[in-house]
Amino acid sequence: MYFKFIITASFFVLAIDWYYFRSIKKLTEPLAKTWRKSIIIAYWVFTLMVLGTLAYTSSFFIEKAAIPKILRTYLMGFIFVVYVSKIVGILFVMIYDLQSITLFIKKNIIKKFRPEKIQQDLGRRTFLKKTAIVASAIPFGTLLFGMINSAFDYTVRKQQLKIPNLPKAFKGLKIIQISDIHTGSFMSNTPLEEAVQLINKQQADIIFFTGDLVNDISEEALPFIDTLKKIQAPLGVYSVLGNHDYGDYFYQPEDIEGKQHNLKLMKEIHTKMGWKLLNNEHHILEKDNERLAIIGVENWGHGMRFPKYGDIEKAKSGCLKEDVKLLLSHDPSHWEAQILKEHQDIAVTFSGHTHGMQFGIEIPGFKWSPSEYIYPQWAGLYQHNKQQIYVNRGLGFLGYPGRVGILPEITVFELG
Repeated sequence: MYFKFIITASFFVLAIDWYYFRSIKKLTEPLAKTWRKSIIIAYWVFTLMVLGTLAYTSSFFIEKAAIPKILRTYLMGFIFVVYVSKIVGILFVMIYDLQSITLFIKKNIIKKFRPEKIQQDLGRRTFLKKTAIVASAIPFGTLLFGMINSAFDYTVRKQQLKIPNLPKAFKGLKIIQISDIHTGSFMSNTPLEEAVQLINKQQADIIFFTGDLVNDISEEALPFIDTLKKIQAPLGVYSVLGNHDYGDYFYQPEDIEGKQHNLKLMKEIHTKMGWKLLNNEHHILEKDNERLAIIGVENWGHGMRFPKYGDIEKAKSGCLKEDVKLLLSHDPSHWEAQILKEHQDIAVTFSGHTHGMQFGIEIPGFKWSPSEYIYPQWAGLYQHNKQQIYVNRGLGFLGYPGRVGILPEITVFELG
């Protein structure tokens, strides 16, 4: 599996670099031979470093060891930024090639061209090759800025939740939702300490965590237990598991013992933090002889690559028909695929998972992210008939160690 990954990834890296190299070569033509040679050597040395990094990270998965954080978080993040930027630049090289093919067809097959335009076309196409470098600089600068400036720019979002038939005793209840902490991406406790202080400052009645405490294995969360257990609320902290919390991306499917160890440790970590983990179960809040059901399910993702461990029927077992039910389910695809169709008694679903892809635009009256092409519900509040879902943008990050436009989120709800 990992050997296949190395071969496939190496092929794409080399393909991208070869294609992009044509722009580098064109741009360096006016330079002295020594400079041109130095730039070309540096370019391909970097490519070899990328291939070595891919092989190195795969070896850690084979040996079942955690990848060093500095490597996973920032070196891989920088490589991601570089190759996203190159892909943007390649689009201009592709336009150059399409124009070259068109010109060849006109000249040699259709034999319909004007010789006086050849020089003009050559100049325009040469400009396209050079433009690829400039075009690459825009995403490179933007993504690099997102790493330096926005990864820990925690944003408190306040949201009113109008719920039909909400018992009077729970009107005005203040809920905080956090999601997708991904402790495996944090180099130190300092950013999380700041987040915890901001969470506690909101003075919520109850707190929901909607999954993905780690990246790959439960051990990643161990250094952060003392920090995260400071998150407190009078009515408690309730949590569920996300797709990254099971060890499915680290242990092979046949490694049952490894997965069992991971899940056992994950449950112990939630207990040590003082969080009530709802694995297909519920908790009833009671006040003034009125009830509010907090239901939590294990991860359930509509896509084939995501586990479907969640069991809402089991989680609801023991709830009253008339109970207003709030559901914690990590993956928002669960909402349309199952909840709307089979569980109309769920008033509000709280999800995370998407991170808003950590990239997009959010201004008053408009929001966009590539995430919307994968998830119909990807950030914020959505409603269908009387049912609602809120998708939290996540507190941490994964893969790309930054945020551009989609900031890390702490959501504060007031029920009404």
